[in-house]
Amino acid sequence: MEGKAIHRCLHVIDLEKSLEFYEEALGLTEIRRVGAEDGSWVNVFVGNRTSGFQLELTWNRGRKLPYDNGGRDSHIAFTVPDYEAALLLHEKMDCVCHVNEAMGLHFIEDPDGCWLEIVPERAEFAPQGGIDVLDAMGRRRSVRSYADEPVPDELLERVIEAGLRSASGRGLRPWELVVVRDRAQLEALSACRDHGAGMLAGASAAIVVVGNPDVADTWIEDCSIVMANMHLEASACGLGSCWVQGRMRQAADGRSTQEYVVELLGIPKPYQLEAILSLGMPDAAFETRELDAHLRAKVHEGRFGAHRL
Repeated sequence: MEGKAIHRCLHVIDLEKSLEFYEEALGLTEIRRVGAEDGSWVNVFVGNRTSGFQLELTWNRGRKLPYDNGGRDSHIAFTVPDYEAALLLHEKMDCVCHVNEAMGLHFIEDPDGCWLEIVPERAEFAPQGGIDVLDAMGRRRSVRSYADEPVPDELLERVIEAGLRSASGRGLRPWELVVVRDRAQLEALSACRDHGAGMLAGASAAIVVVGNPDVADTWIEDCSIVMANMHLEASACGLGSCWVQGRMRQAADGRSTQEYVVELLGIPKPYQLEAILSLGMPDAAFETRELDAHLRAKVHEGRFGAHRL
């Protein structure tokens, strides 16, 4: 079994001060937070689009004495695209605690005494191409049951961006995305199919993908690429998602799913519905699935029927 680092927990005395520090020093912003109903503790996860790794800042009510966050020898390292600019910023913030000129790096200290190593971007620090994508594919599921927890705005924006960056024939991008977060709209949207769309009622959000056939005759393929990319990014972000097919489907009230969604969301002609991606926080974790042997048998070498060894 292979593990993947996703976050490191740090205990903090002043949560707001720590949040301000990490945003100013490293551009880390709040992604989500959880806590006790009585307010005795709060966990805030911070990160940015540069890496999927997050810091979990844990605050406990009433704590006044400093925590032992692992000691200065157990630090967290961050790469920065402009090392000199980062050093100037951190010197201005008066948080630089050690500079190693020989190695070309420095350390800063957060409000709770945790040392953070700052190093310039180098080729050896770059992630190996394809690993994250394959991991997302291995963990991807059609998730139809969600926890009672909203999808953080930061993660929703990542899913949307994955759709916007999608390839399309001749770069025409004949698609449009309609993001639905209103609870009443989501419940109404769950009736867009006579079966297979009920999960939308419990979803935190949905993204409706429509295409304009007047712009490109490949609108179906282009919209499918958008859906696939968003589906994978949702998995990579730890979200639950499900592809709800809309084209050539029927609504619960007898209308076509196209007619139902067009009226519900005010989609103008000539846009055609391709599919809907439901999104929510999963209520269970998923392990990476091994690639089945029968799938390997679907790969042919040179001509159909000549299977690869």
